[in-house]
Amino acid sequence: MSNGKEVGSAQQEIDSIDDKLKELNERKAEIQNQNHDNDSAKKVSFSTSQKTAPLESNATTKVYYITPPPSTPAPKVILEAEDLPPCPCRTQCPECRQFVVTETSQSVSSVTWMVCFMTAMIGCVAGCCLIPFCLESFKSTTHKCPRCRSVISTVKKL
Repeated sequence: MSNGKEVGSAQQEIDSIDDKLKELNERKAEIQNQNHDNDSAKKVSFSTSQKTAPLESNATTKVYYITPPPSTPAPKVILEAEDLPPCPCRTQCPECRQFVVTETSQSVSSVTWMVCFMTAMIGCVAGCCLIPFCLESFKSTTHKCPRCRSVISTVKKL
């Protein structure tokens, strides 16, 4: 018997929701008709400053100027230490948990020595084999936190 009461109360609730929905749809249609009938509808446009200015001498209608979003994208924050590029970037320090722009420094790595020995083997012994020590592309990059000075990551070339 309780199932019949539950079904009846659920049906009454559905009917009341349907009635409210019909009323809201009628109200929406009325409002849309009023807006189409009025020539003084609100207009939105983009500008570089936020102002509110009346459209006519009538003080009830106003034009709202909205500033557009910035044209440059937001800076990317890299959270994985393995994905850091060889240039300074925004990341979260694993030690102090602050979001910082890393400080980078270049250091001689095994790749630098390997390229030096390879150039010496092919006959560049007159000083040309020292070129890898002058180029940053053959060195490893160390990212440090500017706040706590801890090493975040080292980007190696190989």
